[in-house]
Amino acid sequence: MLAAKTFFETPSEQLTPRMEEDFFTSLMTRNKTYKTTFHDRFSDINPYLLEYLQHHAPPAPRILDVGVSSGISTVELYDDLRQGGLEVEILGTDILIDALLVRVFPKCHALVEPSGFPLRFDLPLVTMKPWVTRKDYYNGLFILRKFVNALFTRRVHRILRNPDNAGISEVKLVTPRALAKAGITMCTDDISRYNSAFEAKFDFVRAANVLNNGYFSHTVLSTMIANIGRYLRRPHGSLFVVRTHEDRANHGTLFRRGDDKHFEVVHRVGSGSEIEDVVLRAEIPEK
Repeated sequence: MLAAKTFFETPSEQLTPRMEEDFFTSLMTRNKTYKTTFHDRFSDINPYLLEYLQHHAPPAPRILDVGVSSGISTVELYDDLRQGGLEVEILGTDILIDALLVRVFPKCHALVEPSGFPLRFDLPLVTMKPWVTRKDYYNGLFILRKFVNALFTRRVHRILRNPDNAGISEVKLVTPRALAKAGITMCTDDISRYNSAFEAKFDFVRAANVLNNGYFSHTVLSTMIANIGRYLRRPHGSLFVVRTHEDRANHGTLFRRGDDKHFEVVHRVGSGSEIEDVVLRAEIPEK
């Protein structure tokens, strides 16, 4: 695995797709989710979205991309739309964007969430995941992993008591290629909590591999959809909900917000979104 410090210090043009995928898919967050990702995930869908936005959005559409994970597919969407002639601006959000790289000992670093929750430990000769796996109990590595976890985590919390400590570096848990694009902005946001700063700011919202029955209850999903509805400009702001299945086939539904309080279906990809019924039933509050 690539050490966290090495990843963040490598120029974006030198990071290969394999390096990005290996790094991000090895990070497990506090809520037990991984930043699983791979390149060209939506290469079959982006051309359709380009054509749709060319006919149903302003020449310079504002897009909200929720649950961006590593931001790799955000960059690909941005590039495809730009190459198609749209002067697009994308705001990418995720529940975990900001992180800290903390020097805990000489040549030793911990990548942690702002709260101090550990994501990765860099030792002089190896980089290590913080959590214990079943395999660790067979080869005895669980002893070392637990020891390093306890030692580094205790040291991190002590260092974080002084925010001005020179050993603390702020980093973004997205591909550096996204941060290098002038038309892409990344920020932390929880789509289940209404954000008044997003009210009626976007022409199009994409929710890729985030809104599904495996992650959230229908009640929570309805709240998220209602929030997204408020973030869309009227009339006819659009929402695309898509999920990549285990065979890497994409299934999703493009919705349009009409003049009332509900979404309507515009187009289906594959068998459509698994939460299509939830989206259609969700009621969008008036401002």
